[in-house]
Amino acid sequence: MWKAGLLISIACTVAAGSASAQDTRKLPDGEISRLGTNSAWLVGPTGVYGHAALGDAIEAAGFVIERNGVKLYFRLPADQVFEDRRVRLADVNADGSPEALIVRAHLTQGASLALYTIKGDRIELMADSAPIGHRNRWLNPVGIADFSGTGELFIAAVVTPHLSGSLRFYRIEGKRLVDLGGIDGVTNHINGSRNLDLSHVADLDGDGSVEIVLPSLDRTRLVAVSFHQEQAVITNDWSVPSPIERMAAVSDSTLQLELANGQRMTVELQK
Repeated sequence: MWKAGLLISIACTVAAGSASAQDTRKLPDGEISRLGTNSAWLVGPTGVYGHAALGDAIEAAGFVIERNGVKLYFRLPADQVFEDRRVRLADVNADGSPEALIVRAHLTQGASLALYTIKGDRIELMADSAPIGHRNRWLNPVGIADFSGTGELFIAAVVTPHLSGSLRFYRIEGKRLVDLGGIDGVTNHINGSRNLDLSHVADLDGDGSVEIVLPSLDRTRLVAVSFHQEQAVITNDWSVPSPIERMAAVSDSTLQLELANGQRMTVELQK
């Protein structure tokens, strides 16, 4: 997958009520995420990075979490942006308060995963992965789930989905998101697309752990990947007659695909 030689500096934290110190405009193509009574979105549009992996050269300088009507703001240092369209909310430490997972990009070292938590009236960095190591190198999260069947939550992401396409699994260890390994030759994003959801997470065999279904790197196959004992394995695959453009879940075990040749097809995932 990749090795990186630089640890990104810890981003600043900004307390609620200090919005005047920031650009609070929403990202033009950003989404609003919700979990319970919490919502979150990216703010501070900036063209300083100029990668355009998501369809334009506008990224975000910060994000907002709103809970109980109170907005908490977070802003990155000037040498970093959020190269993303959404703030993924999940209670990863079971404390009743959501954490936020976002793709953060360093202007010279490329993308990394950044997980944030709420401490009192502040948003703070909880843990992060090492950056890819080169400018304009991106990654796309798949999700946060019990991929191993042990009850432990892991983060899955595809690193450089337009190049090597490496699905990686990360564990939270202290303040680091540690890469446990994965498998190459898959993708969950088309370069320049605003669609971040070219993957599907579900327990396909009923064993208590979830699998990831996503296209091969050339998008002419679907593959199902399991992660047991810190080993990623392709457990099933399905060929398609044309590259996959979009996919949507009809149910946990059924996907509807849109292909490059204009065809639509349904894939049943369970054996």
